[in-house]
Amino acid sequence: MTIDPAFDKWVWLSFLALLVVLGVRAWVVESSRGRLERTPTRVRALTAASVCVVAVVVALLTVQGGQQVVHSVLTRTDPVTGLPLDKPQQPAPAAADPNAPPAPDQNANPNAPAAGAGP
Repeated sequence: MTIDPAFDKWVWLSFLALLVVLGVRAWVVESSRGRLERTPTRVRALTAASVCVVAVVVALLTVQGGQQVVHSVLTRTDPVTGLPLDKPQQPAPAAADPNAPPAPDQNANPNAPAAGAGP
């Protein structure tokens, strides 16, 4: 699954719209506290609008990687590599340098004369 960066602005704009709608709804509810007989039509309309905007935000977040996050959490895998997170990863062995001198022999006798030394 690929994430399209062009959709990011729509996610943020829809989230901003949600904050604006919830703010307007809160202002309407608080300003109409004097009339307590029933819920005003404006409050019901703004509640329906906020539910719709929440649905849009959730849908956009799902498209923009929400599926990948949920799958990664449920299967305990890394979302980038797809490898399990449970087992520790072994570091890759370093590649041998062909120009490096050979490693000293660990089993060699330290009292022996050096190779190539004449009598």
